[in-house]
Amino acid sequence: MQQGCAVILAAGTASRMGTAKQLLSWQGYPMLEHVIRLVLKADFAQVITVIGHEAERIQHTISIPDPRFQWMVNPAYLLGQSTSFKAGMERALDLHTSVVVFLGDQPFIKSETVQRLWEMGQKNMGERREPFVIQPTYREKPGHPVWFGNVYEGQFDQVEGDQGAKTVLASMKRIFLPVDDPGIHLDIDTREDFEQAEHIS
Repeated sequence: MQQGCAVILAAGTASRMGTAKQLLSWQGYPMLEHVIRLVLKADFAQVITVIGHEAERIQHTISIPDPRFQWMVNPAYLLGQSTSFKAGMERALDLHTSVVVFLGDQPFIKSETVQRLWEMGQKNMGERREPFVIQPTYREKPGHPVWFGNVYEGQFDQVEGDQGAKTVLASMKRIFLPVDDPGIHLDIDTREDFEQAEHIS
């Protein structure tokens, strides 16, 4: 069964990296491609990757033949991650009522974590009618990806800047999923982050 949409946020300028981190090579593939392939292993009906900085180069470098996958270019990416979040959500909510948000700089998340989140999300979609959020936790600290269930257009209009959806999480039922996966916290912002994460993963 395919249900729900995944949105991967990957539009940033990577100013601290000094290069387009989406294309940083790891195990023979660009970092963003690892994230996309990880997400496509789950049974999402649609996977949208929101890009902005060096969008043409990224699309030229990364080829994903899966029919569920599509690129989305956010021309307002310089105004913060919230613009990509809202753009991705708006497109996803055209067809879906559940959206799972991934970050394009987290290639070290385990497939098992994504699968467990997907299964818990499906279970709660069958049991709940109100909006809810599921977040994986490692050592009691929440991370990504984040499942937004029973959501609707306009619900995220107040999200601004680089805070993602933190401003609306407080108003939704939050469910936590403990996982043995430090990758849910590993954002790759610098080359030092990348080198350290390779040893941890």
